[in-house]
Amino acid sequence: MKRMIMAAALLLLAGAAMAEGEPKFIVGTAAAFSDFKGDPSYPVDDSGLGIQIYAQARANSWFAIEGGYFSSGEFSQDIDPGNNGTVDLSMTGFNIAAVGFIPIFPNAENDLDLYGKLGLYDFDIDRTVQEGNSQVPGSLGHSTGLFAGVGIVLNIGSNIGIRTEALYFDIDNADLWTLNMGVQIGF
Repeated sequence: MKRMIMAAALLLLAGAAMAEGEPKFIVGTAAAFSDFKGDPSYPVDDSGLGIQIYAQARANSWFAIEGGYFSSGEFSQDIDPGNNGTVDLSMTGFNIAAVGFIPIFPNAENDLDLYGKLGLYDFDIDRTVQEGNSQVPGSLGHSTGLFAGVGIVLNIGSNIGIRTEALYFDIDNADLWTLNMGVQIGF
């Protein structure tokens, strides 16, 4: 239900952005280099490689609404080294954010956009515990909260950009940082 609300909010905000002028729609994907540090309820401290896919409705040169899908990859921690015991966590879900841009060298052939974003995420957190030869998959449920980040886009053409961003997700009982590096295409 929360994901449906987030999708509806994205559509409403994109509609509001279009009312102010001609939007530019952007889609992109990025590799997500993640770092997860949990407290005792999430006994994992590891790094992982995931993926981010996003779509953006850009209202003008300084504001956009962005929605996306994020998969963290897998974070592992030994819990009983003598018995090959491990716990693995992964997060998947959706997010929506307001993005504010500061154009740098806007008239240059290859211009830069610095940006900041603030938004909401809705993730499923999956856990697998393995002890010896037995593997017990399960879910830790849902986590919904705020995330924030900063980034830079190098526009290498009128419709192609290279994007790098750092994000922090306020996960319950844990910290999740990601460095996302990828490409985007505008329409």
